[in-house]
Amino acid sequence: MKSIPLFLLLAAIVFGSTPVIRASTQDDTVAAVLAANQARNTALVAHDLATLDRLLAPDFNYTHSNNMQETKASHLDSLVKGLRYDKFETTELRVNVITPDVVTVNGIFDQIKGKEGAMKAGRYFFLAVWRKHGDTWQITSLQSALPPVPAAK
Repeated sequence: MKSIPLFLLLAAIVFGSTPVIRASTQDDTVAAVLAANQARNTALVAHDLATLDRLLAPDFNYTHSNNMQETKASHLDSLVKGLRYDKFETTELRVNVITPDVVTVNGIFDQIKGKEGAMKAGRYFFLAVWRKHGDTWQITSLQSALPPVPAAK
């Protein structure tokens, strides 16, 4: 019976287990970002400005479907000045881990938002970029787009 050289055995153990470690770490990253995304959804409806302040990166930039741009300060200010969300739900989420500290999330959000007496429902596609800052995932960039209008038959 031939013995396997020790370096081959060690290489098989080290390199053979790397994908498992990487997959586990990636799964943890995806779960953490999805939890942060849900915390943002909940905070918008609850009008929880402290949580939103923690989840929005200092360089946060939001490009709305109408091309309006918001920074973290202007986005939070709109909430202070009366903007409310009765509904904010994200679905059909697709997560892409770019690096261990940068993740993109694509999907659809359905919302009901506005000021008292003038709430409006909407459905939008979105792309969000999340970046890890210390132990906290923060959204640094968000872009929304209107779904395509179905072709007339």
